[in-house]
Amino acid sequence: MRKAILLAMLLLSTGHSWANIVINGTRIIYPEKNKEVIVQLINTGDAPSLVQSWIDDGDINSTPETAKVPFLLSPPVIKVNEHNGQQLRIKKLPATLPADRESVYFLNVLDIPPRPENLQNQNTVQLAIKSRIKLFYRPTSLTGTLDDAVGKLTLVANGHEFRISNNSPFFITVANISRGKNKLLEESPMVSPFGQLTVATKNEVKRGQSVQLMYVDDLGAYKTRTFTSQ
Repeated sequence: MRKAILLAMLLLSTGHSWANIVINGTRIIYPEKNKEVIVQLINTGDAPSLVQSWIDDGDINSTPETAKVPFLLSPPVIKVNEHNGQQLRIKKLPATLPADRESVYFLNVLDIPPRPENLQNQNTVQLAIKSRIKLFYRPTSLTGTLDDAVGKLTLVANGHEFRISNNSPFFITVANISRGKNKLLEESPMVSPFGQLTVATKNEVKRGQSVQLMYVDDLGAYKTRTFTSQ
């Protein structure tokens, strides 16, 4: 029994090494005009993996059975051989989504690795690793680009916090805000279309200060723009 517990702890502590399934990209953009979008999965490991995938509307604890979204994902379960790839197809179902702003959902990819042959007859804890990335549904009626939208942000300084206002129909993920070499944020918030949020800063911020805002673009790359805090 003690050996089984120790072995289970070892597998838990090294669980990341079993995450062999890689999603090609860190976010998915679904333009309304597209009939479907394709997501590429790659198995970087030396053994096949069974992959279960589903889409949720923001509930990190969702399951394929509980998730209710206006998208069809196929195949929901697929085997991906070692050093090989497979594709997931996402298709929008007939449903009404806001036409004046983006909607955000999340793609979940559960990597279920095989049990190692040398552990077949032992009591172990086998870890399944879940990856989760954002899926942005983008209506055709939206004008401009995400880069344009970032330029419309306003940052209001108030002591040890920023109020960030998004005056566009796009979701904007703020990776960080810096003054020189000093990073000010502890987290990376996402600001909803036409929304605002308040984030705490490590150091005091004042009106009129120049700050650099780093954001994530459609390709998952980091870009920076300079703002003057209000």
